[in-house]
Amino acid sequence: MSIDPEVRRPAQLDEDDLLLANALQATPRATWSELGPVLGLDAVTLARRWDRLQSNGLAWVTPALGPGLLYRTCRAFVEIHCEPGSAEQVAAELSREPHLLTIQHVAGTYDLFAIAFTPDFPSMSDYLLTGLPRHEGVVRVRSHLVTRNFRTGSQWRLGVLNQRQERALRSTRPEPHGAETAAYSNWERDLIVALSDDGRLRYTDIATRLGVTPRTVQRRLNRLLGNRDLLLRCDVARPLAGWPTGALLWLNVPDELLEEAGRTLGAFPETRSCAALSGASNLLVTVTLHSVDALHDWAVHLRQALPYAEIADRSVVLRQDKLCGHLLDGWGRSRGVVPLDIWRPSGLRR
Repeated sequence: MSIDPEVRRPAQLDEDDLLLANALQATPRATWSELGPVLGLDAVTLARRWDRLQSNGLAWVTPALGPGLLYRTCRAFVEIHCEPGSAEQVAAELSREPHLLTIQHVAGTYDLFAIAFTPDFPSMSDYLLTGLPRHEGVVRVRSHLVTRNFRTGSQWRLGVLNQRQERALRSTRPEPHGAETAAYSNWERDLIVALSDDGRLRYTDIATRLGVTPRTVQRRLNRLLGNRDLLLRCDVARPLAGWPTGALLWLNVPDELLEEAGRTLGAFPETRSCAALSGASNLLVTVTLHSVDALHDWAVHLRQALPYAEIADRSVVLRQDKLCGHLLDGWGRSRGVVPLDIWRPSGLRR
């Protein structure tokens, strides 16, 4: 969504806003009474602040596929070339599809970058070969299947909490339990879809939607989170949080050093995601930056840390239209959501 030139720039998020968002990145479903002593604010103040942030689309909690489901589904990074002047219309249309979780306009050799998810490899093949290219305005699609994840966007942090606060928040996190052997069912899918609007939705509200008891919701959600099939992430309007832009770097790394490179890049604070790919460029790293000119310094840092890595291509993110299902405006604020339902078959064949 573009920026209306008549609309004034919104105010930046203040320090308390960022602290709250950062705390929810660490513990997305923590209660206000748990967070109050850590952040030095009372529970009522935190609840009101979060209500303001969420209602204005400045911050939100949303589900994301965890390692368990990532390795049982199929993911691809997609470069989309559009007809001249059609990129905005194409992005708006594609944003409605549940199988494209993230869509960005980029300055580079292609127009749009998207992250596609499907339940399995055959459905991904069908989507990339027949579904996606049929959209009006799409000229060419180039895809890269993800073979391994070293870091996902759910792990990125604002970095404003101090060490004492981080230690205190660790004590509020629920203890992970051992993975259970359980078949995936439509109930889990329905739960994920219900959380897409609000990852902090109360058990009672979810139970009302799904027609079950709150205790059942709590038990099954805890199982999904404990098995790391599901993650919850707190996102913010990044341009209003001091991170107005980002970049994608496609790397060529010797196969025997791929694991080392992925772990090293995943530890950089600017790294949002890092994944091994099936194509000629076998590693993609996406970064969030304070400014466009910071990309040069970051690339130098990368080359110093990984002298054997060749940067094959790089693209600056001009604007993000969709992030993990949320539809964004030009300032990065959430203005709607397409539920996280990659299993919906109607989005595949046309």
